[in-house]
Amino acid sequence: MSYRLDPALPMSEALRRVALAEIDLAYTSLATPSDRHTGVHSARKCFKRLRSLLLLARPGMPEPVFGKLTAQVISIGKGLAAARDAQALLDAVDKLERHTEPGSGEGPIQSLRGWLHKRRQAAEHSLEQSTASEATHQLLALRPALAALTVYPDDFSPLAEGLTRCYRATRKDFAAAFASDEADKLHEWRKGVQHHWRQMQLLTPCWPSELSARADAARSLSQLLGDDHDIAMLLHLVSTPTMTFGSLEETAAFVKRCRRRHRALRKEAKIQGKRLFVEKPRPFAARIQAYWSTAAIGADKLVVKPVQQDNVVAFGDTRSGRASQG
Repeated sequence: MSYRLDPALPMSEALRRVALAEIDLAYTSLATPSDRHTGVHSARKCFKRLRSLLLLARPGMPEPVFGKLTAQVISIGKGLAAARDAQALLDAVDKLERHTEPGSGEGPIQSLRGWLHKRRQAAEHSLEQSTASEATHQLLALRPALAALTVYPDDFSPLAEGLTRCYRATRKDFAAAFASDEADKLHEWRKGVQHHWRQMQLLTPCWPSELSARADAARSLSQLLGDDHDIAMLLHLVSTPTMTFGSLEETAAFVKRCRRRHRALRKEAKIQGKRLFVEKPRPFAARIQAYWSTAAIGADKLVVKPVQQDNVVAFGDTRSGRASQG
């Protein structure tokens, strides 16, 4: 099953179907992987999608239930992080090398690559010994709780509020990131962008052409910010006093290359972020709610009439599907 909510279903049932499909996919990825690295990567994406779903549904859930489910999902994902993080940094080294001007020299790149390969092998060995098995048991324990997932009221209104909260927080993180230009604040903004990308995927059925394009734009921005974060991690590694990957001159040259790449990535991320988050939170969420109501009417399902917000059309009689006039 795809990561999409079905407008034809009651909201709680739609959420449960998606959540359980993600749990099943994560379990299969870890229990019977074609290769361990691919399986871990697939499972971790499932956990990220689950967190985005829970955040979207949060206003319709008791806070202790939301907190417990989120903590369980985070805990399982953390156990699998080491191998994937090492691979991400290896990929970052390769990308940095591709974006390096000819004649700049290798610097610490080969030493870094060798150290990261050893780190990944150690993490994969740990996965084979115990971590993957523990994660599959945790997934089985989590499944009954997700099978009972319910929101109240059982319609789009809790999700409209969840979307408003997430979108507002991400806009604030965007402003904070570029006010300080600190790597940690950019990483925090990236988390919000990732949630927005996945929430747009969930809601795509209410207007596929618009929201799939928006999901693609958020995904592209998330990848830029991910590249920026990986370079920040490489900078931290080569700047650690106890780590030596080259001479002082080579390390200094490598740091300059990283910072040049930072500037290019952040310039593009700022442009894309301004475009993606130009709309204010309440009008944005109300517009999506209007789309969802229309899609639900088309699916012949009774829906709650959305509240009119600013320039957003409020639909009228949901039973007839006619918009109110005047």
